[in-house]
Amino acid sequence: MHRCLRFSSFRTLAAALALLTGAAWLPAQAQPTAAVTTAAAAGTRNFPPAALRGTLVIGNMPDVQLNGKPLRTTPGFRLFSADGRLLMGHTLAGQKLLVNYVIEPSTQWLHTAWVLTPEEAALKRP
Repeated sequence: MHRCLRFSSFRTLAAALALLTGAAWLPAQAQPTAAVTTAAAAGTRNFPPAALRGTLVIGNMPDVQLNGKPLRTTPGFRLFSADGRLLMGHTLAGQKLLVNYVIEPSTQWLHTAWVLTPEEAALKRP
């Protein structure tokens, strides 16, 4: 019994995976909808219900100031730019940022923050 795959088998496997990675094989429920695409194009994002609004100033990570009070970030802290990219906090040290944020309940540390666009900043939060 020959258990090793030949080179041609690897090529066949790679070709099959390339076909499967396309979005055409996804069911209709898993494909992106026009509503999601237009919401992203309009610059609006859906924030979690627990998200609050405040002013974030990043110091020496993991230390930050949120609304003028010192606070730490969680080990898995994520900071998202206005266009949805992940930002490294140390690159924005000292800048004052208007953000929506989520506090981790058990430690009361900052877990996630989103830098707001001017359109999002104009919207009132409940």
